[in-house]
Amino acid sequence: MESVAGGAIAILDQEPLNYGSTSSSQPYNSPQSCCSSISLYSYTTDMDPTTFIREAAGRRYNAWQNTLYMLPSDQPEFLRHDKQHRMLQLALGSLYPDPQVVETILTPQGNERISILDLGTGSGAWCIEMAQAFPHADVVGVDLVVNASRTTPPNCRFEFDDINLGLSHFHGQFNLVHSRMIVNGLANYVSFLDDVVACLKPGGIVIMVEGDIRPYHEDKVTHYAPADLEAEGGSWWARVCLEAFQIMKNRGSSIDGSDEVENGIQHPDIVVCRTGTVFVPLGPWATGTTPEQNASLAEQGTLMAENAQEFVNALSLLFAEAGYDHDMVRQWLQRVNNDLDNRGNKREYVKYRYAWGIKRDS
Repeated sequence: MESVAGGAIAILDQEPLNYGSTSSSQPYNSPQSCCSSISLYSYTTDMDPTTFIREAAGRRYNAWQNTLYMLPSDQPEFLRHDKQHRMLQLALGSLYPDPQVVETILTPQGNERISILDLGTGSGAWCIEMAQAFPHADVVGVDLVVNASRTTPPNCRFEFDDINLGLSHFHGQFNLVHSRMIVNGLANYVSFLDDVVACLKPGGIVIMVEGDIRPYHEDKVTHYAPADLEAEGGSWWARVCLEAFQIMKNRGSSIDGSDEVENGIQHPDIVVCRTGTVFVPLGPWATGTTPEQNASLAEQGTLMAENAQEFVNALSLLFAEAGYDHDMVRQWLQRVNNDLDNRGNKREYVKYRYAWGIKRDS
């Protein structure tokens, strides 16, 4: 056993736990971890989560060797994740697309213990709500840094890990594997997809949700052009996101894997696949055909605008490490914030893609 930070966290070389077993032989808040030779940690309240973070530019970031994911891992960022979570829940109409399909798969057969894996769990909101909705299931959330402030149900646990190191310790154990908004932290989308499908039990389902950072006009077809300091017009949100996209790609991120989600779960072991898109207004300007739709769109738009504002302001370290001029970036961010403060003056949509696929039975 190798200890980290004075024994606060332990890496245990043991047989991996089987989350898909018919009974739970391991308490879900145990300091032991489901691990192989790859480092994987199980969070408990007596552990020090600061072991996994570093401070820079007034924010906290993951302290792993993963240099791809350059967004903060602190309470303000977790609160942003919560807003994004609620916004996507409203846009999808549920915690997941196509509820009837998902709920059928999560119905236990005989003595089977249902198991759910959330990769890139962020604030942990999706995991916790899934654990509450499916008390008969064991829910595992994995991220570089987990939200230590949350109280989890007894059937929910979080693991510290870098999924780029591989998921072989999870293979064949889950009825549902879920990921959302994580491609910017992936080194290889194709390898990630292979690993994800391998984590499924036969007949299990994978669900992926990713965003298109390019804002759309009200017609939901054409993109806004990026704004420029030397010209009028365009979208400052598009400008900042385009620059961030290119930096992330240059650092080795598979951020363009978000485009692949629109093409579905392309894998030989996936026998049923569906895709879809939702458009979320950037600000509370959109209306529907009923009072309920109006209320939902207003909340989605407000949350999306707040999420966008907090997202761009979290990019400062990314731009600084890429060598961007500080004053230029400051002007960009100020103009994005001005646009978002005047919500509705520029009617922009943000597109989210989702795909789900079911693994062959044998």
